[in-house]
Amino acid sequence: MRLFAAIFSFAILAPLLFECDDIKVSEPYHSDYAPFDTTITIAAVGDMMFARGVQRHIDTTSYARALSNVAVHLNSFDIATGNLESPISNLGARLDKMYAFRANPLIMPELVRAGFDVLTVANNHSFDYGLVCFTNCLERLRAAGISPVGGGKDLDEALQPAFLNVKGKRIGWLAFNDTGTNYIGRDRPACAPAYPKWVLAAIAETRPLCDILIVHIHWGEEYYQYPTDRQIELGRAMVDSGVDVVLGHHPHYWEGVEFYNGGLIAYSMGNFVFDQYDYMNNLTGILELSFQGDTIVSVAITPVEMLDHRAEPHIVRGELAEIFAGYIDEASRMFSTDVQLRDDKIYLT
Repeated sequence: MRLFAAIFSFAILAPLLFECDDIKVSEPYHSDYAPFDTTITIAAVGDMMFARGVQRHIDTTSYARALSNVAVHLNSFDIATGNLESPISNLGARLDKMYAFRANPLIMPELVRAGFDVLTVANNHSFDYGLVCFTNCLERLRAAGISPVGGGKDLDEALQPAFLNVKGKRIGWLAFNDTGTNYIGRDRPACAPAYPKWVLAAIAETRPLCDILIVHIHWGEEYYQYPTDRQIELGRAMVDSGVDVVLGHHPHYWEGVEFYNGGLIAYSMGNFVFDQYDYMNNLTGILELSFQGDTIVSVAITPVEMLDHRAEPHIVRGELAEIFAGYIDEASRMFSTDVQLRDDKIYLT
C-alpha cells in the first residue's frame, strides 16, 4: 500500500516539478550580502556648564531639561564627547574668584542618558571649588561610565589618554588647558597644561596606540569669532604630529573650522549648555564626524539654539539654521572651507 501511494504521489507531482522552470533554489548565505557597517560616527559639543543660572533653572524645573531635547540625537552617534565646564560634586569650597562653577551631582545621570562617553575636564573652571571637588568629579565620572580626559590626581595621570574601542577601531583622546590655570605642580591634582613640548610629547606617545586620535583643547580668546595665531600654530602642529581631529573650546563663540593636512581643526565649538545672554553664546551646534577606517569622510554641524529655550539646547531649523550657517561660513572663510546648508544641516568640505 505504501509503495502504491508513493508511485501515485510521484505521478501527480512530477509534471509540476518538471514544468516549473522558474522555481529557484536558495543560494547559500554570504556575509557580504549584509555588510557590517564600519562607519564610525562621533558627536562633539563645546562648553557645558550646569551651575549658576543653569542650576537655578533645572532646580525649579527638572534636571532632565538640561539635555533632554538633544539626547535622542546625541545617542544616535557611536560616541559623544564635550567639554565639562563645571566640576560635578557636592564637596569643596568656592575659591575667591569672580566666576566659580560647581554642578549638583544630580546632573550626572542626565549626561549618561544623553550618551556622553568622553568629557574633557582640562579647562579654567575645574578647580573652582578646590582640589577635593576636582578629584571627586573625576571619580564620579568614572563611576558613571564616562571617561574623563585632561585631568588627574597628578600631572602624569592628566596627560594619560582615554581609549574607546568602536567597530574594530581604537580611538584615543587627549585634552589640554591653554588658559594658564589649574596646574600647580607635577605631584598635585592637575589639568594637563598646553605647553607645546608636553602636548607634542603626549601625542607622540599616544599616536601608535590608536587608529584615530582626537584632542580637546581649551584655548583662545573669549567672545572671538576667529582663532588667534597661537591657536592656528598649535592646532596645525598637533595635526602634523598625528592628530586626526582637534576640538577647541573656551571662546564661548563658534570659530572657524579648518581642513588641514588630512586632519580637522574645529577652533571653537562655542557653548552647548550655558546661561550667558549674548546672541552668539546661544546659537551653536553639534559637530558631527564620520570616519571610514581612520579617514574622515564627512563633517557636518547640526544647528542648536538656547535663545528661545534658556539653558536648554534645542535643535533648530529654518531661519536660525540659515543664520548659523552664514556665521560658520564667515568664520571659516579664512581657511577656504566650503560651507553648505542642506535640509537644515551644515556640511563642511
